[in-house]
Amino acid sequence: MVNLIALFAAAMAVMNVFAFLTIPIDDISLSFTNFHPQALLLFPFAHFNIYHLIENLLGLLLTAALAIELDINPTRFMTAYALGAFIAVPLLFFFPGAVIAGNSTAIFGALAVSLDRARGMIPVKFSYPMVVMFIFGVSVVNSFEAGRMIAVRSDVFHLAGFIAGASATFTNRKIHV
Repeated sequence: MVNLIALFAAAMAVMNVFAFLTIPIDDISLSFTNFHPQALLLFPFAHFNIYHLIENLLGLLLTAALAIELDINPTRFMTAYALGAFIAVPLLFFFPGAVIAGNSTAIFGALAVSLDRARGMIPVKFSYPMVVMFIFGVSVVNSFEAGRMIAVRSDVFHLAGFIAGASATFTNRKIHV
């Protein structure tokens, strides 16, 4: 039997690659300065360059593999993924100059579900702070290369995706207990 998380991750990966190869990023990335209505649904498939695409594909496939290994409910995984992606839309009001592209916020949402499930092996009080440190630590490392802190805004979006996934997990737990 085909695992639904594996099928979902494969479909998302194919759609990400297809969009990267065929649709101009300006048509599907989300911003106030260059607004296109279709971007409200398609921005998770937009990527700035091949490296951005590869990072997101690796993150998606590794998070999906973790979710499969932990036997996470596919509906819970996909819900956290969607919440993680679309939490970025209202954040644009706080960062009006931002351009949103890629599915990394969605990946962080799905990762939160996986870490919650793995809490027997790694307690959430350790795993969640580690992810937050990782999110902001990447900016510090990148700042050495760029010479300044350029990615803090994207960190806020990534953190919001992670929190959206975590809140979906805890809300779901309270309802079904």
